[in-house]
Amino acid sequence: MSPLDLPTGSRRYLQIARQLAAEIQNGRYAAGERLPPERELAHTLDVSRTTVREALLALEIMRFIEIKVGAGVYVLDESVRGRTELPEPDSVAPSEVLAARRLVEAETAALAACNATPAQLDRMRQANDRMAETIDDIAAFDAADALFHELVAEAAGNDVLSGFVSQLWRMRESEMWAFWYDQTRHPANRRQSVEDHEVILRAFSRRSADAARTAMQSHLDVLANRFYELKL
Repeated sequence: MSPLDLPTGSRRYLQIARQLAAEIQNGRYAAGERLPPERELAHTLDVSRTTVREALLALEIMRFIEIKVGAGVYVLDESVRGRTELPEPDSVAPSEVLAARRLVEAETAALAACNATPAQLDRMRQANDRMAETIDDIAAFDAADALFHELVAEAAGNDVLSGFVSQLWRMRESEMWAFWYDQTRHPANRRQSVEDHEVILRAFSRRSADAARTAMQSHLDVLANRFYELKL
């Protein structure tokens, strides 16, 4: 596959992915060779480490490289490149999804703290209890997690915000998100999400908009840190 065939979207991480793919194709990085550390690539390319990380995720989807968490990033042989479907040109980077969720869902939580009915609060607790019961069942856990956030958005009482939340959660279905998120699917992380939700629920029970906003922001900061701190 020629780098010219890679997605032509304007997103910065795709531009960096195309540049690195071209360097791999041109032989600067040979098959089996380990790429420079993330920090070094960021300095060389004059971009953030987050952009480099997302470019590497795109290259792994394209089968140019293999990311071995904790051991480095290695160039794959040309014979296996391009066998998987490429990410869509407009595929949103995980960091952008997380940043948008932090803004939107924090405000829905603040509104929900003021507007949620007792019945809505009960349903949120039931969803979080379901998460706690299904720590070892990823599909069931994810469904309960999505339901919890959906119920918070619904309780906010603003259909526009609720629609934004739904759209942001749909973005989690992208290949870029899955490649990252699958590397963070540890039982301890799922337990942490349950505990984070408990903090949010306590803020709701006190009808404290400020506490609910802060609790939701902290919850999403935890998710973001898993992406930023993942050792490639």
